[in-house]
Amino acid sequence: MLDAALNALSLLLAARLAGERIALRRCACAALAGAAVAEACRQLSLTRGQTALLWLPTALLMVALAHGRRALAHPAGHVALLLSAAGLLGGIVLALSGATGSLAAAYALGGGCALIASAHVRGARRVHAGVWRAQVVCVYRGRRASFDAMIDSGNTLRDYLTHLPVIVLPEAAGRRRLHLGEDMLRPIFADTAGGRQMMGVLAPQAVEIRSPERRRVRAIIALSPGMREDAPALVPAALLEDGDQKRRGNRIWNRRGTDG
Repeated sequence: MLDAALNALSLLLAARLAGERIALRRCACAALAGAAVAEACRQLSLTRGQTALLWLPTALLMVALAHGRRALAHPAGHVALLLSAAGLLGGIVLALSGATGSLAAAYALGGGCALIASAHVRGARRVHAGVWRAQVVCVYRGRRASFDAMIDSGNTLRDYLTHLPVIVLPEAAGRRRLHLGEDMLRPIFADTAGGRQMMGVLAPQAVEIRSPERRRVRAIIALSPGMREDAPALVPAALLEDGDQKRRGNRIWNRRGTDG
């Protein structure tokens, strides 16, 4: 039961770090599955090396039970997050064990710290949700479409031909709202948490970002097949920063012209 409890905490912490929700039933099933594998290793008296070989398959089993198709679509990212969360929790317990001199107290305090950290991550996301939300409006072939979006500071992708920043849209939503059908698009490759991914790109006639003020930007649109249709578009933070710098530069230039 202790293994299952620690597994559940690791799954919860990993889900919070990824900004995902996890059903309690799924979390319990995944935690019990991981505990069952650990107990089987003890019963079979496996060596440390043999046990280590089971870490990745067991982690994959746990995230598949916890998240279903989302984990199977991007297994590497989910497994890495779970192992990182388990390592973080183990480090907390080890540090508290040395500080308190009691393993039982370390487990109790470590579990409390993990819950507090999970709650803090969730609260921080809620606080910043309004700041980072935006809306992208683009015009392509005379058709106008809008998409819910978020400002993503981690999106540093630039088009290899035009060198413009790239706004990433879910492919299903982008094709439907822009009436693209099965049109072939120029490919572009990007490194993501799930591995290297190929996306189709298009050059819109106009792009506007509302966050909440409106600003026209120059950007390329990429359609990602790995994003859910209801996922928000990923807008590079550089687009807003470039606009702010240009406005500051214009104000300074106008002030100098007036002083002169």
